[in-house]
Amino acid sequence: MGKVVRQKLAGFTFTVRPTVFNPADFISSKVFISYIKTLDLAGKLILDMGSGSGVVSIIAASKGAECVAADINPVAIRCITENALHNNFSGEVTAIESDLFESLRNIYQSKYDIIFFNPPYYKGNPTNNFERAFKGGPNLEVINRFLDDAKNFLAPEGRLCLLVSSDMDLDDMYSRIKTAGYDYKILQTNKKPFETFYIIEAVIK
Repeated sequence: MGKVVRQKLAGFTFTVRPTVFNPADFISSKVFISYIKTLDLAGKLILDMGSGSGVVSIIAASKGAECVAADINPVAIRCITENALHNNFSGEVTAIESDLFESLRNIYQSKYDIIFFNPPYYKGNPTNNFERAFKGGPNLEVINRFLDDAKNFLAPEGRLCLLVSSDMDLDDMYSRIKTAGYDYKILQTNKKPFETFYIIEAVIK
């Protein structure tokens, strides 16, 4: 976490600066990348929430999408911008510093075809920007805020695409999704040695 590193993922190179989530170090990112690579995103407008190094946006851009990459960490915004430029997607990826949808409300009040989010699914208050990638508040308030507000940013046929883990209370997660006004289905299950990851699609009821 204390030095700048460069990683190769899915044929692209990513610079990851201190305090930014390193996608090469976590299986969850590789699961999300593998799924996104199967999608036809030509002409789609994508919001990559909690973008980190920008890996989801860059993979989505490589599949034809136009992407807005949002993150609360200003260092992540620098990484996203650098990585979009280095991988020749500056025209397709726009980075914006935002606490969930706050800045987007005034600057990029668009309606998105897909909102990707790998939410922080451990309970607890983050003490720094790096921990924000993992800790979503004592009662996972970040997830509730995201779900409540996301519906205001979805296109008429838009959907959420969420990556969650067996490390969290999944029944509680599904209840939160339904309570927020969505129908959901599990698109993919990825069993790993110590953790299982689920890709969930949620649409407004």
